[in-house]
Amino acid sequence: METSRGASLIINAPEFFLDPGFVAWLNNGEAKITMHQGGEPGEYSDVVVLVDPSLNGEGSDSDMPENIWNQIIDACRQNFKPRGGYHLIIWIRNI
Repeated sequence: METSRGASLIINAPEFFLDPGFVAWLNNGEAKITMHQGGEPGEYSDVVVLVDPSLNGEGSDSDMPENIWNQIIDACRQNFKPRGGYHLIIWIRNI
């Protein structure tokens, strides 16, 4: 087993889960790190996305609605400095 430390950020953004484009992305059938079971978002619809540590706007789920992805990138830029290494782990909570 190998371990390493990583950086993470928790974003409480229930407004994301009310956005029709975000909900469509959440329900598009593509693999995501979530317990969401489809349909209307609920208490367990939190999702985890990965952001490139260079903070250049790339990441595992950059195909979500651009306005929401940009808010996630902005939050990362406010909390981290660009660097190399492992992706940032961003937990988006529906609370």
